[in-house]
Amino acid sequence: MSPFESLAFVTSSPHKHREAEAILGMALERIALDLAEPQGLDVVAVAREKARAAFELLGRPVLVEDTSLELAALGGFPGPLIRWLLEAAGPAAIARMLDGFADRGARARCAAVAWDGAREWLGVGEVAGTIAREPAGASGFGWDVVFLPEWGGGRSYAEMPPGEKNARSHRSLALAALRRDLTR
Repeated sequence: MSPFESLAFVTSSPHKHREAEAILGMALERIALDLAEPQGLDVVAVAREKARAAFELLGRPVLVEDTSLELAALGGFPGPLIRWLLEAAGPAAIARMLDGFADRGARARCAAVAWDGAREWLGVGEVAGTIAREPAGASGFGWDVVFLPEWGGGRSYAEMPPGEKNARSHRSLALAALRRDLTR
């Protein structure tokens, strides 16, 4: 039995759930909980706090992941607060925010945390890239239309087939690292 089979994947996002299942190559039980969103710029700390809160509510082992989009010109902002920027202004605003800056560099990060009430397993993934001048692509979700990974040949995540994105994305790297940690 895989260690993942006993974990409840706590996410309200069906997109993240689908990606995680595709990346891990297995079905995951998804449970949507109304968790408080921790505020902070450290994606690992945010994911850890959410995992502990989810465990307290469910009383069983959980898997939680959180993402961060860190813009170099803004000193790493918005980081894990990207959700609020997307809700307030949408992905095109991310591109426009950088119009006055020479540096459009960005870093996509993901922290995946499994917690069973006594032990933590952690996987972190990171992809360097840039922010597009305009949204492009119809695949993906969230800020995929504006993030151009350095390995993507100038294409946004949203311009890639899901399998290509999922093979090398920040989420893929985090879940692969978590899988290694869980199976040690």
